[in-house]
Amino acid sequence: MTFRDSRKTGSGSIWIRTLVATAALSNLSFDRNVALAIEPVDPIRAPESKYALKDLDGHFPFAVPESKEAWESRAKDLRQQLLVSLGMYPMPTLAPMKPVVHSRMEMDGYAIEKVYFESLPGFFVTGSLYTPTIPLAEGQKRPAVLCPHGHWANGRFYYTSDAEMKRELSTGAERFESAAHSPLQARCVQMARMGIVVFHYDMMGNADSQQISAERVHGFGNKVSNPDVAADKWLLYSTKAEGMLQNIMGMQTINSIQSLEFLLQRPDVDAKRISITGASGGGTQTFIASAIEPRFAGAYPVVMVSTSMQGGCTCENAVGLRVNTGNVEIAALTAPRPLGVNAANDWTKDMAKDGFPELKKLYGLYGVPDAVSLHNATHFPHNYNHVTRVPMYGFMNRLFGLGLGEPILEKDFQVLQAAQMTVWDDQHPKPPSGIEFEADLLNRWANDVSAKVAASPEIRQTGWKTILSPANAIAKSLAVTEAKSEDGISTIRIVNADGTNVGVLRSGSPLAGNANPSLKIRIVQDLQGSQVPKSDEAILAIDDAWGIQFGASEQSLVKNPRPAACYTYGYNPSLYLRKLAVLIALLDAPSSKSLQNAAWQADGATGTLLDAAAVLRPQRIKVPEATPTFDFAKASSIKDPNLLPGSLRFGNTAGLHATAIEMSK
Repeated sequence: MTFRDSRKTGSGSIWIRTLVATAALSNLSFDRNVALAIEPVDPIRAPESKYALKDLDGHFPFAVPESKEAWESRAKDLRQQLLVSLGMYPMPTLAPMKPVVHSRMEMDGYAIEKVYFESLPGFFVTGSLYTPTIPLAEGQKRPAVLCPHGHWANGRFYYTSDAEMKRELSTGAERFESAAHSPLQARCVQMARMGIVVFHYDMMGNADSQQISAERVHGFGNKVSNPDVAADKWLLYSTKAEGMLQNIMGMQTINSIQSLEFLLQRPDVDAKRISITGASGGGTQTFIASAIEPRFAGAYPVVMVSTSMQGGCTCENAVGLRVNTGNVEIAALTAPRPLGVNAANDWTKDMAKDGFPELKKLYGLYGVPDAVSLHNATHFPHNYNHVTRVPMYGFMNRLFGLGLGEPILEKDFQVLQAAQMTVWDDQHPKPPSGIEFEADLLNRWANDVSAKVAASPEIRQTGWKTILSPANAIAKSLAVTEAKSEDGISTIRIVNADGTNVGVLRSGSPLAGNANPSLKIRIVQDLQGSQVPKSDEAILAIDDAWGIQFGASEQSLVKNPRPAACYTYGYNPSLYLRKLAVLIALLDAPSSKSLQNAAWQADGATGTLLDAAAVLRPQRIKVPEATPTFDFAKASSIKDPNLLPGSLRFGNTAGLHATAIEMSK
């Protein structure tokens, strides 16, 4: 995997004009009518602001709240953020659980069976089921573990070369040739021998999961790009898919939840004793699934929980997923259920001093500081080798109350090859795959979710509040100050943390004559029904110190060779949200209370900002009657300044306007 650092980009300005009428602006020392415009702030400015876009190689510390109550409030909001980002709110209609389990092979102390079932309708999960052969006592059930794999070549079918096998043995990473050839099979075999049911399922694009190819799942932008499809169809990574929050990370997480359902419906599995463990990309899937699914009794994510690199593949990222959060805080959502993490000589190497102490403190809020553990093995590189698996076996032993003596060491086993493990054969043919399948799947998924959103104002409202909420955090970081010049011009400045003006509200001067008329927002009358004279207008100039050149038609992306939206918007609010934050900061300022009864009218994309502000501050801005004519679906690329991920999922402009009206009542 290749990762890139983010780079700071130049600042500039973008113009959007808004006219406001107010009943009283005495607190602002303004005339009674105020104009708001997003335009260059001042010819005399503070030093140039550099808005640094954060990327996956940034630093993502976990600030632990001081009380359990504060954490649980934060945890509720964070889970909602994850569900929305992953396209799991509202949850799409999942396929009925009708697993096909076939071709049982009796092995030494365990059995292996081939499994497939639908996740989303028409979209299949594939994998290997490992079951103990030791008979169960009457009335007893077995614990179970899900095993998502990571970026091992061909996933579940991984089988390393003889040279690599010998290297693993020589370094002490593995004890047997079998495990050195397939460490993925090794952990499944050992847990089955411990009395645990294990489902080892494919990540998308690997082994038997080829309905969407590995090149598209893991290599988009490196090996493949989106080909043309029919006008009414779209593919993953497109602006339509990002608007609908359809992404690989979400699809894999849905597969994980359906894999949990597969285990839960088995009569031999104890529903209260199910855990999950995986490494690398499988580690990401482990802590994400545990964070959103309380039915896991505990989780053991390997070589992925850290404050450093957050996940390099498109299958580990999604728009909105890590905005104002990171992997350590997400993993903390498992609390107070047992959690095991580890460190290797990779991006997790500093966990002992940066990340794990915070997890320990968080678990301490619940009175169970020992329920979280760290296996610190930085003398090995990125891995899930025998040295790392042994503490995991102990974790599962204690979690499930198996009563086995520790340390639990592996025995030799028979490694299976891909031809022996594939679930597809003449009696079980492969399902449809390819670009047409992908487009049809996304279309069915979108129609299903759109119907649920349309039927539930509550879902729509929650969705909009969630995708707009990053503007709140930005607004809190902005300072608002007031001043009046000798020439009678009153000014309120909205200032970034580095001292740069990001907004100036000025009265007593006419509107700048070179504003872009296509972005104009205008008031037709004040609260008393009188027309607003232009001579009374004031200007809110929002300087775009966020990394877009004045007049440019694109917003900046992080420095990553793969042109996927998740690498930028998975860690940073979109430009749309940053512009919204300046308006929110103004509305939040104590001196701006008189703005809350303003009558607004707007057109185009800028009009949607007024609705967005009304959703976040329903009592501080009056919603215009007319729905803005702008269409979020017209975003031409992931660089479009008006791209708002998630906007299409929750009803586009009409959905935002309806939500603004409902929230303001």
